[in-house]
Amino acid sequence: MIASGISRVNLELDLGEFVVITGESGSGKSTLLNVISGLDSYEEGEMYIEGKETSHFLATDFEEYRKKYIGNIFQNYNLVNSYTVYQNIELILLINGYPKDVVKRRTDEIIERVGLTAFRRTKVSKLSGGQRQRVSIARALAKDTDIILADEPTGNLDSASAQGIVELLSEIAHDKLVIVVTHNYDQFEAYATRRIKMHDGKIVENIVLRETAPAANSLTKIPAGKMSGGSCLHLGVRNTFNIFYKFLLLMMVFLFLVFAVASQYTTFVNKNYETSILGYNSYFYNYSNDRIVLKKSDDGLFTDDDFAALARMDNIRTVAPNDILLDSSLYLESDLFSMEAYPHSISEFSGEPDLGRMPEQPGEALLVGTQDDYTLSPEVAETILDETFQVWFGDDSEISITVVGVAFNDAEENFNYSGELYLTDDQIQEMRTQLYSSGSTVIVNINGKEMEAGMGDFYYRVLPSDKVGKGQAIASEDVSNFYLSEEEEDLNMTAAVGHDIDVQVRNMFYQEKLTLRISDVYTEKNYRDKTGDDDYDMHGGAIFISPDDFSVLFGKGNYQCSVYVEDLKAEDETVKAIRDLGYVALPLKDTVLEDNDGDIISMMEVPITILIIAAIFCIAYIVAGLILRSRSSYFSILRMLGLAKKQIRRILDVEVLLVANIAFAIFLIVVLLVSRGAIDIEYMRTLVEYLQLRDYIILYLMICAMALLISVWYSRRLFRKTAMGSFREEE
Repeated sequence: MIASGISRVNLELDLGEFVVITGESGSGKSTLLNVISGLDSYEEGEMYIEGKETSHFLATDFEEYRKKYIGNIFQNYNLVNSYTVYQNIELILLINGYPKDVVKRRTDEIIERVGLTAFRRTKVSKLSGGQRQRVSIARALAKDTDIILADEPTGNLDSASAQGIVELLSEIAHDKLVIVVTHNYDQFEAYATRRIKMHDGKIVENIVLRETAPAANSLTKIPAGKMSGGSCLHLGVRNTFNIFYKFLLLMMVFLFLVFAVASQYTTFVNKNYETSILGYNSYFYNYSNDRIVLKKSDDGLFTDDDFAALARMDNIRTVAPNDILLDSSLYLESDLFSMEAYPHSISEFSGEPDLGRMPEQPGEALLVGTQDDYTLSPEVAETILDETFQVWFGDDSEISITVVGVAFNDAEENFNYSGELYLTDDQIQEMRTQLYSSGSTVIVNINGKEMEAGMGDFYYRVLPSDKVGKGQAIASEDVSNFYLSEEEEDLNMTAAVGHDIDVQVRNMFYQEKLTLRISDVYTEKNYRDKTGDDDYDMHGGAIFISPDDFSVLFGKGNYQCSVYVEDLKAEDETVKAIRDLGYVALPLKDTVLEDNDGDIISMMEVPITILIIAAIFCIAYIVAGLILRSRSSYFSILRMLGLAKKQIRRILDVEVLLVANIAFAIFLIVVLLVSRGAIDIEYMRTLVEYLQLRDYIILYLMICAMALLISVWYSRRLFRKTAMGSFREEE
């Protein structure tokens, strides 16, 4: 057998012997003891245990071997100083898988046997050297193994304490194999059954002093088992708080980890949000990231009950019934003033105007804009009161708007949002009718032929005229051609009069159809007299109908509306709630198109965020590793006592995860206090603003994963060497 410090050792030892090994320092005594206990490995030869070879043993085999056969009494005790006498002895029984009732009974029995009952709840760090050695012996006895190995058990004791330890070991030797390494043979001479002397790593003397026979064990033998998961949890929780300052240091590391990762994650979420609201939208001109466009699932009209139900919902700031008008701006301009504004019904306005009065008649308007804007300073607002503006609306409609009131809005608005014009309901209905008209495709069936007027095309399009009766139509003289042969074309330009035509309108919201009788036709010369319209160049070729019939075709209600949310961070939940009510919802923030530069930046943000979080983790791992390093002696002791790597990993996992969970709980408490206004820190307000429930779950899983990685990396480092090698490294 060859190990570091020993060679050519040939020994056979039996139960009942009290073997004393002596020799000068460096002669190989302790190395031999460590090889026998499996704490150090050997390179050549063979060691047999009950006739079984051990040269093929792995680390796990030696752990099982120590658990089953070996009870160590170390020169430096190798006790857990932060544990009490009871806990140190209890520890070995938990490691060996004894049930709870047996653990308590046997621990008390062993404590009484070594004479430490009075110190049962005393921490080992407060005991004398002799008392600590008795705890070490008690721990070895608690396992009830067949072999007790004692390395210099009296080396640090006074003569009285040493004599007590020698007598106690001699009692044990009646039913076990006790091997003692000592410099002071005289202390053990009266009790030794064999003396071995070593020099330069070799046995130079091996004398049997007296024959012995094993005696019956005075303790009840109970077979050991595997350490339970409950015991791992118990020890992990105990170790978390056992040394309080280490717990505080480790918790500070995890608090740093939680807040740093949360901060970086929030920065990432915030950046994505900011990116999502930048860009452009080619369809919704009046783009606002807090706007949600709705329609009914049956494509029907919105009712007052619908608007009331939407207004009662949480997180809804404003309901805009006239959604179709929101993307049609009105441009007001005079010598001293210009502003783009979007029309709303006066019923949507709450409060009082800052200047002037509320609109009362069609054509009157309340202008709302931001007071900080130089275009609508109080001085400018005074000049435009009661001023009439001619504005274009829709394709070609020019309407008169008289500003009778001004209100200032200090809220920050979107970059493309200038102001709002609040008009009477009659004016809003007129404008909505005009938008339906200009946005519809008109198909006129004349004598069996369908003529289509697209949007922006006025030939065969229908227009209202007070000169036309209900159910009738006045058409261009060209319509008569549909009722004449080629030979008759120049003979009767009134041939269409008295004939019926079908007018069908179709748009994205609805379809409508009317049958009308042509009551007259117009030419360029009589156009104004018969239609009441002045612009033949623009409207020549149109079909004029009564205002009532025009209203049937285009004077519809709202097939679409918009709502504006209070809290953008909760917009997704609001959209879900709206859809649960049966509406189709389109958040405008989901319709924004970003430029290519934004895409590149977004692609870079993910790896950068990952790198930063990885750097945070590395910092936390290094600091946590330094703190956990102070626990290396504890885990090395567990290995010496025979605990397997798997169970040690579990204990370490419990300890690290528990601290991580406590740190995360503190984080949540801080978040709760911030959300209730008890803590006013801008950094924390930002976290609370951007983190949703899903984000807290992701963050929690990330922290737990990082905690487990720290546990895995540390345990790998711990098991890189033998149990004794790791222990020496930490001494």
